[in-house]
Amino acid sequence: MHRLIARLLAPIAIGAALVGSAGAATAQAPAFPNRPVTIVVPFPAGGITDMIARQVAQQMQSDLGKPVIVENRPGGGGQIAALAVKRAEPDGHMVFVAATEMFAINPGLYRNFSYDPLKDFKPVTALAASPLVLVVPQNSPAGSVKDLVALAKSRADGVNYASQGIGSIGHLLGGLFGDKTGGKFTHVAYKGSAPALQDVMAGQVDMMFDPVITTSPLIKGGKVKALAIASSKRSPSLPDVRTLAELGVPGLDAGVWFGMVVRSGTPDAVVARLNESALKALKAPEVARRFADQGLDPMPMSPQQFGTFLASESTRWTPLVKASGASVE
Repeated sequence: MHRLIARLLAPIAIGAALVGSAGAATAQAPAFPNRPVTIVVPFPAGGITDMIARQVAQQMQSDLGKPVIVENRPGGGGQIAALAVKRAEPDGHMVFVAATEMFAINPGLYRNFSYDPLKDFKPVTALAASPLVLVVPQNSPAGSVKDLVALAKSRADGVNYASQGIGSIGHLLGGLFGDKTGGKFTHVAYKGSAPALQDVMAGQVDMMFDPVITTSPLIKGGKVKALAIASSKRSPSLPDVRTLAELGVPGLDAGVWFGMVVRSGTPDAVVARLNESALKALKAPEVARRFADQGLDPMPMSPQQFGTFLASESTRWTPLVKASGASVE
């Protein structure tokens, strides 16, 4: 298992007893599902979150014996989708695919946030994770992290770094990287990874932290250079890219993750059945192959493990959002 996931799991007491208890709970579950299950995705169709949801949904449908439908509800930093699940009946028939920013970052970013990730939802399982990669333009004079830091210290205007948006994980990690290494690093916010990476490729911006799932094709295609990966171990998708820790910048492990939650108040037995089905889906060869192709590491957890993980992520990122001064109406 990728060491990024090992770091993510570090605060969690992992034991066979938890998995066993989840399996035992399913024996007492009420009739579930008794109608189609809807998996709500907070992004448009065709993206990584949508792909993860559809791959898992297809396998879960076979296991649950009822249709499992993926419904895309983008907008509001994930709030539109989250509110739909928050307002649903607490019976497990509507599931939300959560991700790093909407559960660990956005609550501290938006001035008027409409849900509490830890109180309004009940964890089912994490699904997958992907570490961030530090990339620069192909023609950048920086051929290493050391070179990049030297540029940031020697240039009068320093180095600018792109992110997926104000308060995004790329924004926060870029700021931490600057604090850790010194020099002048100026943030340039974009509306998503795609336009930011376009400007990195064009040399309009000096660097960016973005996940393996989006950067790997560009790195392998010679469009950008990868200087380091923000993980404690190299990525199987990019085995030649050294970690920041290897390069003398430890303590900056970060990645995006995806998981499943339901409305709070959903019976434990129903949550256990959803967890059991989702974990079966993650073990399916087709899902494992598709995840590997995309640079995703499977991240199976019990509901208890995922709950502890969500709390630890909130504790980690919320203070960083506040310290950054980032805010969205």
